[in-house]
Amino acid sequence: MTVFVRDLSKEEGNRLVRIARKGADPVQVRRALLILASAQKMKVPEISRLYHISGEHIRHTIHRFNVEGMDSLKPRYCGGRPQTFTAEQRAKITELAQIPPQSAGYPFTNWSLSKLKQAVEDRHIVSSISLETLRVILNEAKITYQNTKTWKASNDPEFESKKNESKSSTRILQKTGV
Repeated sequence: MTVFVRDLSKEEGNRLVRIARKGADPVQVRRALLILASAQKMKVPEISRLYHISGEHIRHTIHRFNVEGMDSLKPRYCGGRPQTFTAEQRAKITELAQIPPQSAGYPFTNWSLSKLKQAVEDRHIVSSISLETLRVILNEAKITYQNTKTWKASNDPEFESKKNESKSSTRILQKTGV
């Protein structure tokens, strides 16, 4: 049994032609072309060969147009996969990333993604998290790996005065005339 689109009104036909010629969304353009071809009484296999689209997709597009009209041309994008971690877990991760590691009981002075990942898993905030997901969560909170704060500590009594000094002890080598 061949499937054709219902009879189009003049307004629908003009609108489909305008979308097919000047449409910005490629999905709408392709669907408009399929509907126009069907309106010219082209059979599904002919449309399939012409536009290199499966017959099943063409039939689905025609049926949907017959039921919904022009609204059927718009793509129905879904929201994608639901978030793996809750807002509370994300907040705890960003909170942990903003405190010095030594204050959290770790023996290092700055966070790396792998160290933060291990700390998040050790504290059972989440059971498992990838480095990329961790990077995305931190990026959403405007925390980047490059902007991570470092905390310098020392037992030296003059540490505070020495901390921000330039490296004046580094020798500058003279160029030789070779």
